[in-house]
Amino acid sequence: MDFRLRHFAASYANRNSPLSADVYAFLGNSAWWIFDVGASDGAKNFIENLDENFCGIKLQKNIIISHFHQDHCANLPRLHYDNLFVSKETWKHFHLGTPIESSVEFDDGETIRILPIPSSHAKGSLLLCIGRNAFLGDATYPAVGHGSPDRYNVQLLEAQIRFLNALDVDFFWMSHKRFVPREKNSVLQFLESVYATRQPNENWIAVNSDR
Repeated sequence: MDFRLRHFAASYANRNSPLSADVYAFLGNSAWWIFDVGASDGAKNFIENLDENFCGIKLQKNIIISHFHQDHCANLPRLHYDNLFVSKETWKHFHLGTPIESSVEFDDGETIRILPIPSSHAKGSLLLCIGRNAFLGDATYPAVGHGSPDRYNVQLLEAQIRFLNALDVDFFWMSHKRFVPREKNSVLQFLESVYATRQPNENWIAVNSDR
């Protein structure tokens, strides 16, 4: 699959550009499947020029937004696309696209699935599965503390671990991680190690985030 996968790297906020998440674009037989659209001009230009730079013909663009945080979706109003898939929660923020509330599947040279995933980081997160790969966005990250420690919700983390264990893939791709796929087992081991630190009668687990 890798030769059909294109990537525009995440960037951190600076004086000239906002925080912008990774953008992944998979070249299917009939369409580009684009996971997140970022917030920077560079991410916008990458998406707009996919046909010219990578396939030479005009293809449909199908966009999947992982969650409603601006670094993943701020470019939406500036882009032309054919289909947009969002969670119900993301739809509440933008009133755009098709809300996804359960797994949907497409065949475009590879089996493509869009699924809701339990997440402490953002309510209403989606993941994209292509073949043996799952693109997670920020779903496995904790809720950002904004001055307080980042933290995982105990119930959501337990549900996420069960969900990811059952997912029939080999590799996880997370945003802000420099285009490096992680083996499924290594990510699960980390999440399970966090879950093991939960305390009785506590709903949250504080962590030091390495993002």
